[in-house]
Amino acid sequence: MMKVHFDTKSLSQDYNKLDEFIIEKVVEVSLKEFSKYINGTLSDFDYIKVNKHLMFIDEKQVWHCIFLTAKELDHGILIQSDGHNFARYSAYLEKSEIEGIVL
Repeated sequence: MMKVHFDTKSLSQDYNKLDEFIIEKVVEVSLKEFSKYINGTLSDFDYIKVNKHLMFIDEKQVWHCIFLTAKELDHGILIQSDGHNFARYSAYLEKSEIEGIVL
């Protein structure tokens, strides 16, 4: 299992903490839509709304999330909405880090 740091209004002492995660779904959007997300991370998005049932933290503290990316990019964003229609928690991740596991 891989680990990453999910962030939301973190305090400095939280920056080194790594969380185990599972990618429940890869959501591939257009480059334009990806840029729209990057420039409005706290906005509501339909692809988060329809997949929010896949995003939660289980009893073992494993983060279940979606991976937002665009075909043209070598990276994406892990999203855990915590029941919201926006990315309550997110983390940057290179596609190469999950190749063979998910992609």
